[in-house]
Amino acid sequence: METFFKYLNTFPMPLWLAMMFAPNHALTERASRSSSVLGIAAAHYVLAIINAVRQDQSSSGKVKLDIMSLEGVRTGLSSPHGALAGWAHMLALDLFTGAWIFRQCRRFNAPSWLRVLALLFTLMTGPFGLLIFLLWYGRSFGEALPIDS
Repeated sequence: METFFKYLNTFPMPLWLAMMFAPNHALTERASRSSSVLGIAAAHYVLAIINAVRQDQSSSGKVKLDIMSLEGVRTGLSSPHGALAGWAHMLALDLFTGAWIFRQCRRFNAPSWLRVLALLFTLMTGPFGLLIFLLWYGRSFGEALPIDS
């Protein structure tokens, strides 16, 4: 399990670093749009959650997954397998969000300091990096971000 955790942390790093420091490279652009790269990150989560449910079931004889209460979520995340699934979930969604921020920064010709800052904070704190980008966009353009394009 520790090996999978280390792999999960290492797998997306080349793309994060490329989006921050090699934004004009053709491979960076392709990887940021790649359903394969983002799909692999999502598949990691699926594998981790299946493993967490199986471990939970084997220890109690039945699945007791409860995501509808705070206590249920706390209990689920308190096991090593549950924590790994939660971490894989965050990494996959942060990578998806970071790739979207990267593409939007290129689309709107955002300054490089903003792209790096937003991506760094997305990598480290998730939604805070997204908020940095959205605040810049709102201040720069004064309108709602056309998310569908």
